[in-house]
Amino acid sequence: MSIAWQTRSQILHDSIVNEQLSPKANGGNAYDFQAAMALSSDFDLNADSMSVYCSSDNPLSYWWRMRNHLPEASHRILEPYPIVFGGKFNETANIAMIHHVDAHAETGGVKHKWFYKRLFERIRGFDKVVTVSQFWKDYLNKNGCENVEVIYNAFNPTDYTFSQDQLAEFREIRGFESNRPIIYIGNAAPGKGVYETYEALKDSNYQLVMTGGTNKAADLPVKFLSLNAEDYRKLIAACDVVLTMSTMMEGWNRVAHEALLSKTPVIGSGSGGMKELLEGAGQTITTDFKRLPDLVEDCLTNTDTLAGAGYKFVAQYDQAYFKQAWRSIIQ
Repeated sequence: MSIAWQTRSQILHDSIVNEQLSPKANGGNAYDFQAAMALSSDFDLNADSMSVYCSSDNPLSYWWRMRNHLPEASHRILEPYPIVFGGKFNETANIAMIHHVDAHAETGGVKHKWFYKRLFERIRGFDKVVTVSQFWKDYLNKNGCENVEVIYNAFNPTDYTFSQDQLAEFREIRGFESNRPIIYIGNAAPGKGVYETYEALKDSNYQLVMTGGTNKAADLPVKFLSLNAEDYRKLIAACDVVLTMSTMMEGWNRVAHEALLSKTPVIGSGSGGMKELLEGAGQTITTDFKRLPDLVEDCLTNTDTLAGAGYKFVAQYDQAYFKQAWRSIIQ
């Protein structure tokens, strides 16, 4: 049995080919890479180079290349762009990978609405549609897709266990003071709520920090760190509270998930699939940024209770769960 993974992302394509996740990968890329690696241990899986959207491409050139392209495989896992612009879907088993649907599907212009109308029409006939939360399964069901399966984000819980000495060393190396709480305010990128969060907490005595591949909120006077995977996990574990106040619709929220594995309490907006994660983990949900100072204090006071409930919920989604869930989709 052979599988072709069709993505428009050069980063994901190269990560699959090299069997090493690029540090530039976003959360969706990371999930897809994990899925590809889980399947490649049992099946012949290849990343389809033809489906990558190159810097020289435009929608017309991409459609021209993809319209008759059929990779040599018994199964295809396709992301939205190859679905919308591709063809010949009757000749293989087709599985759509949908993390979330952009708000432009309903509020955007003619091009956005055309894109998502075509996406929904095509995946209704697919063998399976995989998404990452019940929220998005319900959304896809409402758009006529009845063949939807939820496979949650998953991690190796032991990767998030560090000694107090390791965390103290990390804080010192990265210039954090030992006597003031460290509050993670989000990924330094549009839609992640870092500006609003900073305004709410700027007069506090906390040490604020944000991360990302590049600092897209460089005008904020907040410590920014671009870290490798292990140091990122240490940062999340070293923080006293993690904030995921996204204003965009999230598929899930890998930062919140990883924080809970690190036994760090989370306050989040609950946008999209994040609500399911935070509710299941017994964490704090708010869309009112003005409440953040009080809510952070509550988290600092009730760390053990919040950390215990959060870890218990997310620890069930480990690599064994993830691999079995994806295998069941193919078989």
